[in-house]
Amino acid sequence: MTEIKMADGVMLHLIKESKFKTVRLMVRFREEMSADTLGKRVLISNMLESTNAVYQTGKDFSRKLSEMYGASFTTGVAKKGKQHLLSLNMSIVNPKLVDFDTLGAAVDFLKIAIFQPDAANGQFNPEIFKREQRNLLHYLASMNDDRSYYASRQLANLFFEDENQALPSIGTSELIAKENPKAVFEYYQKMLTDNAIDIFVLGDVDEKRMIERFSDFNFTDRAVSKEIFYQQSLTESSVVTDEKVAQSILQFAYQMPIAYGDKNYLALQVMNGLLGGFAHSKLFTNVREKASLAYSISSTFDSFTGFLKIAAGIDVENYEEAKSLIFEQLEAIKSGDFTELEVEQTKTMLRNAYFVGQDSPSNTIELEYVKALIPDKFLPMSEFLNALESVSKADLINVAKSLNLQAEYFMKGFTVNQEKMEVSLEK
Repeated sequence: MTEIKMADGVMLHLIKESKFKTVRLMVRFREEMSADTLGKRVLISNMLESTNAVYQTGKDFSRKLSEMYGASFTTGVAKKGKQHLLSLNMSIVNPKLVDFDTLGAAVDFLKIAIFQPDAANGQFNPEIFKREQRNLLHYLASMNDDRSYYASRQLANLFFEDENQALPSIGTSELIAKENPKAVFEYYQKMLTDNAIDIFVLGDVDEKRMIERFSDFNFTDRAVSKEIFYQQSLTESSVVTDEKVAQSILQFAYQMPIAYGDKNYLALQVMNGLLGGFAHSKLFTNVREKASLAYSISSTFDSFTGFLKIAAGIDVENYEEAKSLIFEQLEAIKSGDFTELEVEQTKTMLRNAYFVGQDSPSNTIELEYVKALIPDKFLPMSEFLNALESVSKADLINVAKSLNLQAEYFMKGFTVNQEKMEVSLEK
């Protein structure tokens, strides 16, 4: 990868790769998570994807992208540790395969999207803004109707001491509803001058030409935050809530002292795979398959926030038994109660997932983004595979022992008799 500093806080990353038939472009804006700006950023993401001063309608967008041999243009938001990310993404056919400068057209399209938004008189187009705001509120309402998503939100609120860190990357209904076209546009002008910006181009392209084209964007210097990782002190909390749902949801949040790229990072990956990351894991095999105490169960972790989650869908009558058996699985790993075959199977699954990711353009860009953010913690392929192979039984035991239970959230559903009574009353 070639990195070119376009301005203080603005980097162009060129990843010359000929194995992909497409060329991927991404412009990513980054700043620390904050409730003050989160709603604005989500609305901006939707506005930029649907309209601008040149292509004001969906039909205009579709026609232009079709002229570029079926190019795609999307925007999105995400979280990485303490940072909130707003990304503009394009995928185009390599211009060497067609008789058209798809790459030049894509750069022009991105420039229009960023610097010519659908705005006038110091505000975003009010009509389009209200439409996108309404669409987002409907979407967030539907997300909150998803019981698993709702439970995960509640668990995050319990776990994170920093209220900003507990917020989802897509915002909340309250944050979206309070915004207006003028305030969001004013913030957008500030975002263009203050946010860290990373531009990625992946594909078989002329690097010199890309440098010239993106230099024309004229981004100015800015001071940016380099704090990525989030860590907090250990506290304990739990909650039980009654909800009118047929299936109860039980979730646990553990604090872990291991971050991305740390010495035990690969051991953490193997331990999580052994605990609940794969179909052969202890949680899946013993709690779901053998004991039939869960409809679904898994463990996941975020190595940028020190957060590991176990989530299970259960019947309310099985709460105590399921909880006890879930804890037993982690205790089994702490005591070394697992076989070498289980460890090797987990390493093989992780190795295969890593190789599959190498063939994904979007995954390749994400890996290079992490490398650019924290180069001292990034593991090249050979080091990753060697570190994975060298994970020992003792490493897995130590990682399991380092986890501290910090929060429990139980969405208490109906008992069988309550559910039957509810159905009877409805009739």
